[in-house]
Amino acid sequence: MRQLKSNNRAQEIIAMMNPVTKPRSPQELLARYNQKRQQYKELKLASDNSPQKREQLAMLYAEAKVLGWALGKHEKTIIQEINFS
Repeated sequence: MRQLKSNNRAQEIIAMMNPVTKPRSPQELLARYNQKRQQYKELKLASDNSPQKREQLAMLYAEAKVLGWALGKHEKTIIQEINFS
């Protein structure tokens, strides 16, 4: 009985943590992709070189890559768009 209660609680926690309730539209994905790219570029131009900045850059880069993959872009294209445009 105790195992059943803990299993149910674990499933409740997982359900609460999952923010995705519906698939995102391609327009929404593209908007978020472009937003992450812009945030990455702006942060890259910031003058400090703190560990927090590097961590934030890595997170923005990863988010942009995942969004690019979700849009069906090739990895080489995503990398070029993030870094050079």
